[in-house]
Amino acid sequence: MTLADFDDIHTHGRRGPSMITNISPDDTIDTSYGEAWYSVGIHPWDTENLTPGIFDRLRRLASDPRVVAIGEAGLDAQKGAGQDIQEKIFLEQAAIAEEVAKPLIIHCVGRFGRIMELRKAFHPKQRWVIHGFRRKPELARQLVDAGFDISIGTKYNPGVPAVVPPGRLYHETDCDRP
Repeated sequence: MTLADFDDIHTHGRRGPSMITNISPDDTIDTSYGEAWYSVGIHPWDTENLTPGIFDRLRRLASDPRVVAIGEAGLDAQKGAGQDIQEKIFLEQAAIAEEVAKPLIIHCVGRFGRIMELRKAFHPKQRWVIHGFRRKPELARQLVDAGFDISIGTKYNPGVPAVVPPGRLYHETDCDRP
């Protein structure tokens, strides 16, 4: 399965065969193969006070064939642990995405320059997708030029789809996340 196979590449709280439901490493998968698909990761808002063994649990779930992406990982300048801690946790998840050969779904708030620097230094083989993109087309173009894919929800800048090449723009609902 590739991201292009889904109508909704990022949602919370809903499940189904045409969407990717985001879960945490502490969640369980209770559906049969093909009934629902998942991404698993540590959201930057949840980077304070991680529980012991969280990366082991993340790796275990990441290897499940029902998990088709890693994340929602990322950097957030407004919430979560300090930026150094967020970057360390983000890069660990990027490494896991490479290990299991699955795309990385990225939450980014106020740190687009830094996320582009990290991608350039990391040299990933897997897709890195900025989810919930609402910013200006010029930033979308910069991200695409830096190797990122873009996912948009119901609220987005209408100029963005025109600057994202075919096969690199996805849709999502991002339901139920405050």
